[in-house]
Amino acid sequence: MKKLSALFLSIAILTLCSACENQTIDNSSNTDNTSSTDDSSKPDLNFGDPIDKHENPITYYTKEEVKEMIEKNGNLKVNDGFFYALVPKTVDHVSEFVTGLACQLQPKEELEEFKTVFKYLFPNHELDENCLYYYNGYDDVDNTLAVNEAFFPLSNKEVYDTYMAGGYVHGGLTFMAYTEAWSKREESVCLFYRSPFGNDYCVFNKGVLQKYDAELNGKTTYSASDIVSVRDYEGVKRLPPDSEEKFKLLDDKEISVKDAVKFFEDYIVSIPVASKHSGYNIHVDEVNVYRLPDNEHYIYFFRNSREFDNIPFTFWDGTGTGNDEPDLSEGLMAVTDDVDWVYAPYNANEAFDEKRYTEFIPFEEAVKTISEKLTDYVDFKVTRAELMYKVSERIYWGSIIGENFERARPVWKLTLENPNDDVTYVAYLDALTGDFSGGR
Repeated sequence: MKKLSALFLSIAILTLCSACENQTIDNSSNTDNTSSTDDSSKPDLNFGDPIDKHENPITYYTKEEVKEMIEKNGNLKVNDGFFYALVPKTVDHVSEFVTGLACQLQPKEELEEFKTVFKYLFPNHELDENCLYYYNGYDDVDNTLAVNEAFFPLSNKEVYDTYMAGGYVHGGLTFMAYTEAWSKREESVCLFYRSPFGNDYCVFNKGVLQKYDAELNGKTTYSASDIVSVRDYEGVKRLPPDSEEKFKLLDDKEISVKDAVKFFEDYIVSIPVASKHSGYNIHVDEVNVYRLPDNEHYIYFFRNSREFDNIPFTFWDGTGTGNDEPDLSEGLMAVTDDVDWVYAPYNANEAFDEKRYTEFIPFEEAVKTISEKLTDYVDFKVTRAELMYKVSERIYWGSIIGENFERARPVWKLTLENPNDDVTYVAYLDALTGDFSGGR
């Protein structure tokens, strides 16, 4: 089997502020895609309070029913080797809404939340105050008190006092970090995030897989990292999240992909946070199965997205239309009863200004329209058919986290393979307007 390529994460660290006011608005239709530090250019935003979670009952078509609707169109055939359908048969409503990042907590609340989350994630691992840092990577930062250039230790009284006074260490706290990178141990963990938990940059690692690698190489100590690479393992399967296939993980127990996905999603949702979830959960979109070097054990690597009101957002799968920004979230399970590593759980995203629709373009009509937009000279293989949310425009993207807003809309999405060139394409049809877009 060929090895699957690892995804290397590029983290964009954004400018932060110590407080954030409630968004009050005039619902201006500013669609400027550029960041601006000039308050005079900022539109009046009045989205009110974030939306609380609410019910949105959904029933789904079976794969067989979805396949029948797809294959009524001459140039579309379902890929029998990999096919995933998330097509509502009935749904209470779909929505158009504004999505944004949560405001950063005040210093005291931030520290309290960080320790609460740490205790939940690592119940058997004692927090070492000497490994607790504020990370600030700005070029103009005075690094006199920093460790390794950008990590400012909370154990230093001057750093602690500066932070608690609201200064966030020389003008802006980027994120909080717990890392044992400079003191290798027999048991190691790490936790990085900008409060509240689940905001733009958020990652934790329990070190199970990295401990396995260390022991495999005859080492007794290691350091859990914020980035976990799977490129050295053998990729054996790419499976939809509803797969019943089972594999044995590092605790010598088998668990199906479907059950592992449910455990993962439930675990992330149950992590205690100070912010409201505002309708968002996490949704596993795809699972990659890797065989470990002992040829006996496997791990599950999840690709995820946000889920609003029981409907997921588009996720990063290497395709796109050129103007969309799919969610990039990942996770890893190395044992059957825990989550080892996660990047971007989206717990702290917020939703505003929701408009609900009970009538929208039905799937069968959407597929017919998409088919007509595609060439008749290729029989495309459909690997996925889904109702999803997709970011349609930036309303305002300012320099301060908590002031970044995008509008999301419901879309029908088909993922297509061209058997002539083995290239994967995506086709979107706006479920409200019927507008088509597509790309590779």
